[in-house]
Amino acid sequence: MAIAAKIMMHKAIRILGFLAFLTFAFYLVSWYGVSERGSTVFGVTFSTVMARELGLDPRETFDAILDDLEVNLIRVPVYWSDIERESGKFDFSEYDYFFRRAEEKSIKVIPVVGRKLPRWPECHIPEWSRSLPQGDFQNRVENEIEAIVRRYADSSAIYRWQIENEPFHIYGSGCADKKISAADIDVEIRLVRSLDSRPIMLTDSGEQGIWATSLSRAEYLGISTYYQVWNDTLKVVRFPFGPGFYSIKAWLVNLFYPDGRIIVSELQAEPWGPVLLPHFDLDFQLRLMNEKRFREVIRRARLAGFEENILWGVEWWFWLKKVENKPGMWEEARKIF
Repeated sequence: MAIAAKIMMHKAIRILGFLAFLTFAFYLVSWYGVSERGSTVFGVTFSTVMARELGLDPRETFDAILDDLEVNLIRVPVYWSDIERESGKFDFSEYDYFFRRAEEKSIKVIPVVGRKLPRWPECHIPEWSRSLPQGDFQNRVENEIEAIVRRYADSSAIYRWQIENEPFHIYGSGCADKKISAADIDVEIRLVRSLDSRPIMLTDSGEQGIWATSLSRAEYLGISTYYQVWNDTLKVVRFPFGPGFYSIKAWLVNLFYPDGRIIVSELQAEPWGPVLLPHFDLDFQLRLMNEKRFREVIRRARLAGFEENILWGVEWWFWLKKVENKPGMWEEARKIF
């Protein structure tokens, strides 16, 4: 028994050693085995929820993004909680303004529809819908998706439709009692396809997601890429993943879904701190994200080599410029659009 135990121990050590070697090799490749490949288009995500959290006027912020930054690609969550505050009464006036301005400037827009959309608390649903039974609730989700698509399907600004945000990634306090099933996603995809022919995009966590679950259902997969996050126990956490981590993962997924296109739909360019922006110390915000770190984010994005990178944080850049008189992030962004 002692000899058998020693043999098993030696085998375990060899296996662990091999796994450690593979991990180290993968780390080296993810950081040092990549070089800039071709051109990439940069865009931004614009959120009315975040603009208001920062005390900004959403229309003024949107105008600055188009007229001052001259962004050509913008992802716009169309929040159910914005457009149907009262059951059965839709108000699209604010989003009509955004789409009209995008059409005037020939901007490409990716509307995000559903109940789980970008920005905390992830699920953005009207108060009146919270008490609905799950079946009735899902019917109302599909109803609001149909209303949005019918409203804007004729817009020349629509580039593709994003359905839900990271629906297979469990995250966000607002979704606890209104979870999304794979069957729900499939129904929503079929609904949008029946109303408009433009491509569908699903999104997933770049670090934690499986990816294939989403790409098997849509023409596009959008991934999030975060290099620095906040954990209440560990505080500031910097992920060890290099640009090549995402490139290798994309290559592997494309082996099974060669026609699927993978982009970065959420490229971190704002600080992630202990509470929501802007409700923690400004100096700490700028230690977590500043012009130097922004340049590094852009460098990493170019190394990863995805065809599109949609930046996360434009409302914060504008807030810094307008409210705090710190235009550095805004001016740095000018260089890439």
